[in-house]
Order: sequence, then C-alpha cells, then structure tokens
Amino acid sequence: MKQLLKILDHAERAAITIMMMVMVILIFVQVFTRYVMSDSLGWTEEASRYLFIWLIFLSIGIAFVDKKHISIDILLDVLPTIVQKIIMQISYIILMILSIFLLKQGLDLVENLQQFSQKSSTLQIPMWVVYLSLPVGFGIAFLRLIHVSILLYIDRPDKESEVDHI
Repeated sequence: MKQLLKILDHAERAAITIMMMVMVILIFVQVFTRYVMSDSLGWTEEASRYLFIWLIFLSIGIAFVDKKHISIDILLDVLPTIVQKIIMQISYIILMILSIFLLKQGLDLVENLQQFSQKSSTLQIPMWVVYLSLPVGFGIAFLRLIHVSILLYIDRPDKESEVDHI
C-alpha cells in the first residue's frame, strides 16, 4: 500500500510539474510571437488553458496530503487533540462524499460529451478529454482523502514530511 501511494504521489507531482513547465513555455511562445513577431499562435493559448484545467484538478489530491487547502483552524488549534481528530475526520468524510458526487457528475458529463463528439476550436481535440480532468481529479482526491484519514490516526514524529511516511 505504501509503495502504491508513493508511486501515485510521484506520478501526480511529475505530471503537474511537466504540465506547468509546458504551460510556461507555451505562454512564453505566445507572448514572443505576438509582441516580437507581430503574429500570434492561437493554439498555444488553447493548449495552455486546457493544461491549466488538468493541472488544477490533479493538484486537489496533493493539496489534501500537504494540507495546502484554505482552512480556518484558529478554533481547532485550541481544542484537545482527540476533538481535533474527530472534527478533521468528519470534514474528511464530508469531502469524500463531495468527491464521490463530483466524480459521478464528471463521468456523466464525459459520457454526454463523447456522444456529441464536440472538438476544441483550434487544437481539434475531443472536448471530453478536457472534461475528463474532473472525474480523474476527484477520483484521486477521494483516494488522497482516505490517505489523510489514515494519517490522522498515525502518530508521526515529523509531521512536515508526510509523503515519506506513506
């Protein structure tokens, strides 16, 4: 199980890093061709937009493990540890339910888009590929929520490097 979570973590982080690098390069090329060569490449804008969508949905799960989602924890910090764990577990369960709902809705959306066979305007890729980021992202987020729920009850000496203790 630990090995599978490490592989998932490395794959997610590598995919996000590659997407970010490609996106930066595409945007640089777009700016260069538009302002220096006075001729823009339309496909770079569309490609970077779709990469950004995938990047956001893939980042949801990692943000759960790294505890990077926005939260107000001033009240939580003054409560006893057991109460903190109970409240966090309840919030994880609510987020799991939401992730399952969004995963199901995303799959339905992708299925509907496959029937219409709509393509993007410039790149001519099927739009269901773009929208597939929704169920993939929330599927991974669901797995990560199970992961952080388990980590909640494991005493770790170094809470900063949770990925190493998978």
